[in-house]
Amino acid sequence: MSNITRRIAGQTGIPRLLEVLAEDIPPSDLQSLLLSVFQSRAQSIRGSDLLARSTPLTAPSTADARLLNEFDRIAFAAAKGFEAIELSPVCAFGSSFVLGGIDQNNVVTTIRNTEVLGDSTEALALECARRRKQERATEVRLASSHRVIRMQPFDTPGFTPHFRLFALVSAGRDVGSDQFEMQHLTEHIRVYLELFRALKTPKNPLVEISDLKITEALLADSGISRDEIRQAVRAHLHGSSQRFLADRGIELPASVQDSRLERIEQFVFAPLRIEFPEAEFRFNLSRLEGIGYYTGLCLRMSPQAPDGNRYPIVDGGFTDWTARLLSNRKERLLTSGIGSEFTCKRYL
Repeated sequence: MSNITRRIAGQTGIPRLLEVLAEDIPPSDLQSLLLSVFQSRAQSIRGSDLLARSTPLTAPSTADARLLNEFDRIAFAAAKGFEAIELSPVCAFGSSFVLGGIDQNNVVTTIRNTEVLGDSTEALALECARRRKQERATEVRLASSHRVIRMQPFDTPGFTPHFRLFALVSAGRDVGSDQFEMQHLTEHIRVYLELFRALKTPKNPLVEISDLKITEALLADSGISRDEIRQAVRAHLHGSSQRFLADRGIELPASVQDSRLERIEQFVFAPLRIEFPEAEFRFNLSRLEGIGYYTGLCLRMSPQAPDGNRYPIVDGGFTDWTARLLSNRKERLLTSGIGSEFTCKRYL
């Protein structure tokens, strides 16, 4: 129990309060109980109270809605090979924790056994699994633009509790020799590079591919565990990987001899270099963000902004979500996304 829960249990005189609510009461009964609680509490709220309850979580976006809509129009055009779908604002309760390992405190949980989307790729993964199972779809490619809410504290300029995210997912079956990985990495990267070209202001994009299996193995040789990395490194804190390694005096190689990295160089980087000469392509084995979240290969794209800085506005990688959802280790899933709201604020 947390200190707060322990204090509440003590004040109510019910020492097993958390266990009773979390374990003893059936989910349907708990939902009915909480609905009655909040129905009762809502009846005591006055109109003047609502203004006092305004927080950054309930405040509107500071981005121009017309600019966001224009961004979406260009993004969906770039993702012409993906089916565009509109997601529900909520998904099944526990989706973020079960699939992404995200603490339940970092999402908005409802009392109707759902949670507000904190990452649209999880809802897209569930839809991919449904289509793969029920519709026998050979491969599924989906694109969506959605406003998501994340409850972890943000002290990084430009980051807000809710923001718009444009996401892509590709699902299918492993066909051997990393063919699925090579094909779909290329497709996702191409969409974002075409998007940058159409937007015009993101310049000289840097495309980085990492293999977190290799990185994790290198860190294990230095006595660094996955739990230690996940506790110290945060995706929204730019540069946290570099600080983690510097604090421990660890220098990871820029590349290693690896057959899969060689295939990426041959089948992903080489053709894209010809198609997009303005972009730079390289491997990054010092990336730690995503260890324990992605299963291996992941990508990051950082175009140069008008202020001269590079921001990692595109992130993605392979997960085992559909493999677990369908109980089939041959299932493959690539997810990626771009912070469209952050991009509009810093690049447009």
